[in-house]
Amino acid sequence: MDARVQAGFLKALESIDGDAGDALDPRLRDMIRLRVSHLNGCHGSIRMHSESLAHQGARHDLISALARPARLMRDGLVSDGDAAALRFAEILTDAPRGLEADAREHVGAWFNAGQIGAIIEVVAVTNAWNRVMRGTD
Repeated sequence: MDARVQAGFLKALESIDGDAGDALDPRLRDMIRLRVSHLNGCHGSIRMHSESLAHQGARHDLISALARPARLMRDGLVSDGDAAALRFAEILTDAPRGLEADAREHVGAWFNAGQIGAIIEVVAVTNAWNRVMRGTD
């Protein structure tokens, strides 16, 4: 199947992506993007966000660990706050499970309302990009 997404849509998505998650540390933003891309099986995005994290100095074991659920991460690999953000991102991405109230409360212990909104933005934009990339492969 040959699929083409309109240039205007891609430009709008790029614009939104440029501003999404500005309230977060860039490393956490890319960790979320990588975790979400793993959940969506978007290999192009996995490669891109893995390279971005490596360029920022992230250790290989962290990049590899983002392929697994946040609950299974080795203690000390990420901060408790980052782990809460990753868990929240997983739940936002995996719609059939719905939003678990404890995950929202837990992320609220580490992030303010603006930062939680930024996590939601990053997850939403990453999900959109993953679907565009997978749909046009």
